[in-house]
Amino acid sequence: MPKRILLWLAYFCFLGLLTYLSLTPIAAKSLPPIPYFDKLAHTGFYLLLQGLFSLALFFENRSGTRTLVWGSAFFHIFYGTVIEVIQANLVPGRFGEWQDGLANTLGVLIGVLLSFKLMKRFNKENEKN
Repeated sequence: MPKRILLWLAYFCFLGLLTYLSLTPIAAKSLPPIPYFDKLAHTGFYLLLQGLFSLALFFENRSGTRTLVWGSAFFHIFYGTVIEVIQANLVPGRFGEWQDGLANTLGVLIGVLLSFKLMKRFNKENEKN
């Protein structure tokens, strides 16, 4: 199976998993007692989400990839914000917090920056070959 199809499949599976985990009620005591663990988890999940999308776009090998990556970043930030609002208002046992939204945004932005760095590196290697 081509790499690009696997990346898109991984992205959509992860998006579904993230949505499910975000909208499933949990007991607060089930979280590890590590300070700021949930904020690190939010950052990591959204970094991975953005990274998978960016890599899938890169392997599509189209022009305008950077613009599409930024567009996807705005979508993922919006998605994370909507999830937080839904948690705050509709999911029992879940609490939407602006700090979680900030951690989501940070993860997306780190994902964008890392993907641009990887794209630049891949492009340099391809130019040498």
